[in-house]
Amino acid sequence: MMGSRQLEYFRAVARELHFTRAAEALRIAQPALSQQIRKLERHLGVALFDRNNHRVELTPAGAALLEHAERILADIAAVEEEMRGWAGGTRGRIRLGVARGLTARLARLLAAFSAEFPGVDVELRETNTEEMVAGLHGGRLDAATVVRLPPQEEGRRLDSLPLGEEPLVLITAESAPLAGRYRVPVSALDGIDLACFSPGSTIREIVLSALAEAGAAARIRLETREYSTARAMASVGLAAAVVPRSIAEEPGLPVAVVRLDPEPTWAPSLAWPAGRRPGPALSALIAFMRDHPELASVGS
Repeated sequence: MMGSRQLEYFRAVARELHFTRAAEALRIAQPALSQQIRKLERHLGVALFDRNNHRVELTPAGAALLEHAERILADIAAVEEEMRGWAGGTRGRIRLGVARGLTARLARLLAAFSAEFPGVDVELRETNTEEMVAGLHGGRLDAATVVRLPPQEEGRRLDSLPLGEEPLVLITAESAPLAGRYRVPVSALDGIDLACFSPGSTIREIVLSALAEAGAAARIRLETREYSTARAMASVGLAAAVVPRSIAEEPGLPVAVVRLDPEPTWAPSLAWPAGRRPGPALSALIAFMRDHPELASVGS
């Protein structure tokens, strides 16, 4: 029967695509690692790697096994973490994906959570919604503050806890034509130069969808993953940007803030895999967020 140690060896080679580097990472001899991989291939009856003198590549069977191995090893680690948690009170580790724009807002909640549960370590990984959903399914994240669950995830593969709702607003240079307006229709953004967020960002999808519904098309001058970069472009008049209101109101380079009509909104949720029971650490965080909406909500 295939064991977890074999899967760890296989995963190391699959990640490195190099037997010597994988052996060094595992702290075993390279011949021993090669022997274990050959033994696994004989047991499964398939080649997992294509090898020659210059490269190592996954075969289709190897790529399929890697998906399973990531999940299986993540489940084993989660079981060990959960058992340690039950053995010594609420303790453990939470790998938490965080949407850009929520990190600062979640800081006060996590500070309060850590004070109540000092035995729980929370590792923050700031990324976009698409990457977080993939991380949840691949076992690389335990939970994530996704901005909006893709339709295929709703009520099926992920459980979630809503964290409130917040409007998106336009930021532009203080000298720009729209700067003196309190509110403008989304259609007024037709033809505007826009700093937009990178593909995989749900805020990007919300903004582009709002423009399309209004019959407007902006010229995307810049794609970025950072709100600070979009604000810098807006401040000097190179491009406007549409960002969460709390981001627009943070201290920083001067910009004019303009409300939009109809007003697009973002609604983050804490999400976690539906098929995997949360361990004591994650269960404590979920309960803490439910019990302290004034700390967790983006609208607070």
